[in-house]
Amino acid sequence: MSTETGHDLSELMPALLEALGASGTALIVVADADGGDLVRWYANAPAAAILGYTLDELLAMDVLLTIAPEQRPLIGQLTASFRGGQAMPAAIEISLLHKDGTQLPVEAALGSVELGTTRVYATIIRVTGAYQRQLSLLEADRISLVGALAAGFAHEINNPLTSVLLNLRTMKKQLAAMPDVGPAMRCLDDITIGAERIASNVRALQTLATRSATQQVDLAAVVSSALRLAAPTLEPRAQVIRQIGVVRPVTGEESRIGQAVLAMMLFSSSGFESEVTAANRIVVAVEERASDIVVEVSDNGHDLAPEEIKGAFDPFFRSSARGAGVGVGLGVARSVATGLGGEVTLTPRDGGGAVITMRLPAAT
Repeated sequence: MSTETGHDLSELMPALLEALGASGTALIVVADADGGDLVRWYANAPAAAILGYTLDELLAMDVLLTIAPEQRPLIGQLTASFRGGQAMPAAIEISLLHKDGTQLPVEAALGSVELGTTRVYATIIRVTGAYQRQLSLLEADRISLVGALAAGFAHEINNPLTSVLLNLRTMKKQLAAMPDVGPAMRCLDDITIGAERIASNVRALQTLATRSATQQVDLAAVVSSALRLAAPTLEPRAQVIRQIGVVRPVTGEESRIGQAVLAMMLFSSSGFESEVTAANRIVVAVEERASDIVVEVSDNGHDLAPEEIKGAFDPFFRSSARGAGVGVGLGVARSVATGLGGEVTLTPRDGGGAVITMRLPAAT
């Protein structure tokens, strides 16, 4: 095999692999043959060190034995879906099993190539969580996502707070007179409503910002919570139509799923100009389709260009129309969905605009 420069790639590969190993990059190459069995073709010393093995020990081990037990079925589902043509994300988050039995959360950057009937995956792994202080691409995208919400969320907090303060002053004047406490009670009711609105928004933001355990998640509730947070960004640009039905739960981490849904909403809103018109529409739907729970965000904003469809899943995606001023792509949404055995797709909408669809398997 020759490169564009005319060099024989097979001659360069040993030198390239040696250079990666010397740089401290942890690399594992796994082959997926027709039978569905995963075979480790290559690993280097940095990868073995992460897992606590010698290189010879790691090369002799079955691939799935280095994956956390509860995630082994998911690996089978993912490889089957990739063989079936599902788009592969640039990175996924999984848990590997250390030699001492502890689980290591890692970010795996993926690349693949087909060699005849065999698909080969090249995986660069990087430890995350408490084991890694450097920000991963996914976490950096998450920061961008929260930052994009900050200005609108501050406005959302200030409105009810202003109402609370005004009503407090009015209540003080009313209570000074004392004979009729009716007006004072109405002020108290307004204060309570405003305070509850603040508390609801703060809880939603805390859910997004805090990692939680994997559990059964009500996707309809997550989408409703995300809509509250995104409202200051969405509503100045388009009329938001909610079509949220009662659905079965999905299994996952609530904060990560909420992050994926928010990225979808912000990407959709970026297809409009800064000011809303009566014709602008964003439709957010949650429904069941066969064995999947589906979140679909569609809009009638700017048409999608082919390069936007291709690049929208890159971190910090930005184009002249989509992502402008926000810098939030759909890569984080695809990574979260793929890690749960689902997928995220982006397609043009009939009549103009975009349709973003996230499918997650229903909990069993």
